[in-house]
Amino acid sequence: MHAHATSRLPLSARYLGPGAPAAPNVGSLRFCDVEEQASALAGWNQDYLQLSPGAFQGEIYQLHGTGIRLFFEQVQQSVFQTGLLPSDVLAVGIPLDASGVGMFCGKACEADTFHVFSGPSGFEFRTSRQHTMLGIELQLGHGWSNAGAAGQDQRENQGLPLQACALRMMPAALSELKTYLLTLFQSAQSRPRLLSNPAVVATVADFLLDRMAQDNRGCGGGVSGAACTHWKLVQQACAMVHDKLQQAPTVVQLCLDLGVSRRTLQNGFQRVLGVSPLTYLKAVRLHQARCTLKKVSSVTEAATAFGFWHFGHFSQDYQAMFGERPSDTLRRHSPR
Repeated sequence: MHAHATSRLPLSARYLGPGAPAAPNVGSLRFCDVEEQASALAGWNQDYLQLSPGAFQGEIYQLHGTGIRLFFEQVQQSVFQTGLLPSDVLAVGIPLDASGVGMFCGKACEADTFHVFSGPSGFEFRTSRQHTMLGIELQLGHGWSNAGAAGQDQRENQGLPLQACALRMMPAALSELKTYLLTLFQSAQSRPRLLSNPAVVATVADFLLDRMAQDNRGCGGGVSGAACTHWKLVQQACAMVHDKLQQAPTVVQLCLDLGVSRRTLQNGFQRVLGVSPLTYLKAVRLHQARCTLKKVSSVTEAATAFGFWHFGHFSQDYQAMFGERPSDTLRRHSPR
């Protein structure tokens, strides 16, 4: 994993205080590669696609325990994140900082939105260009959202979300959750064995599930209306692109296959991902070329594999997106 040291103030110092001790179960990594950051949260089965141009900087700071993980994650570009957690895991997040509106599973989200990442359909999250998330992951066993209820209707009545979603909470409740998790983070840093205590982990899980059930406002109903139409359309388009990465469809072909006008597709992508379909397609091709550069011996091979035939333009587009030349990426990953 390629961690990249920068002069940025560490997440631990920014949110936990400059004197926070380093516990033995702490993992702190900085990244200049979005793909490498995606793999840092083990078990989330994540893919990250950088959407905004510029050199990527990211950081993950995490504390591990027995059946629990606390983490901060920061990205400094707009990133389209997709992932799927195991069915026995509850994972949620609270934005600590956001430079603008993002999109989580079809719903607009800002710094005041509670994120539920768990669910059998996985999650889709487009961040703002500057985004910091405080998260917690708990291994609760299969059927955690059921909590002993017999049947889906009773489970729904408990107010717990059955799918990944952006959960609306009262501001006071969200603030309470944020304070609770930050305090837990600080305590676990000072006392490393805290997160290995089953009674502590059970208490944290009960508190979190209770607050989610009490203060859920509008998550269970999912996405509706125009927002749902846009989200489903973009989901279908993205799936078509990723099914044919070696020969990605054109915007025209996507419109024909989906049976929509170019304007409809444009509106959908702008609302959900904040970019045009053409910009998204180029971002995918550049991302695939970047992944290929880590495995091959020439820039030409990686460029032509994904349709970049003008190498001068490819180099310019690549540097604009990732903040480095393709030859820099190739050199960094070449066998010594």
